[in-house]
Amino acid sequence: MHQPRRITIRELLKEQGEAAKMHLLAGAEGLDRYIDHPRIQKPSLAFAGYLENLNDYRLQVIGKTELQFLATRSEAEQKQAIKAVFDLKLAGVVITRNQAPPDLILAAAKRTGTPLLVSAFPSSTFMTNMMLYLSHRLAPLLHQHGVYMDIFGLGVLITGCSGIGKSEIGLELISRGHRLIADDMVEFTRESPRIVVGRSPESLRYHMEIRGLGILNIRDLYGAAAITDTKRLSLMVELVAWEQLEPEDRVLGCEVETDILEVSIPRIPIPIRSGRSLAVLVEVATRNQLLKQRGIYSGENFVQSLQDKIDQGAI
Repeated sequence: MHQPRRITIRELLKEQGEAAKMHLLAGAEGLDRYIDHPRIQKPSLAFAGYLENLNDYRLQVIGKTELQFLATRSEAEQKQAIKAVFDLKLAGVVITRNQAPPDLILAAAKRTGTPLLVSAFPSSTFMTNMMLYLSHRLAPLLHQHGVYMDIFGLGVLITGCSGIGKSEIGLELISRGHRLIADDMVEFTRESPRIVVGRSPESLRYHMEIRGLGILNIRDLYGAAAITDTKRLSLMVELVAWEQLEPEDRVLGCEVETDILEVSIPRIPIPIRSGRSLAVLVEVATRNQLLKQRGIYSGENFVQSLQDKIDQGAI
């Protein structure tokens, strides 16, 4: 289940105040209002009286154009327009180019407790930089149980029921030269419509729990080459009981698609049985996925070749 994300104006000011050359002018009591969408709005039409699509959970930017438009209106019209906009209890308003806000805007921000900030950047620069930051900061987030590894350059999530041996397989893969990203709990974010990136929560980073050995620090045991912080998710490997694999899947395999944050990810079940080298099988599944990304499907090619021979009477 993915969690909706948000950021308060207080957090935004703390994290981006210096980078965005931004400081607070008024409305300090509203600093705990929050933004839940990376897209930024300019209330140009709202100042003209059209408030329909003005979103109070988005950051609003007032630039040179908006202030020049307001200056063309009578004082009564300015007062009415500004009152209508600020009465919406906006999350926050930023004035760009270090422009001094009109007294009516300053008064409205104080009256409604709306954080009013000013940035030295022009509107275009401020909005581009801020949307990039908010897109990352507010990206959809999902926590998933499993062991997340960097294998041959692909992000591979190993899943399965508790106690099935995920961490032990991860430890063997590390000893074979692959890199740990996260153990037990993996934090996934959708960085773009088709890209999901996984990392470890800060408190668990670089650590693995192995039954009988306790908590191990992989960086201390194997060195910095054995760990990495983040990777795009390319493959899920699910450890399942041997009985769950259907006979026909021996030839074609049983790859399915699983949605992670609305992105389809290939998922391959690997049945567990005594004597099987599961770390090797995970490696081979990853190599096979690399081939599929190049358009090479071994099982399908074999079946097609076999069918061609049957059709020609060669078998």
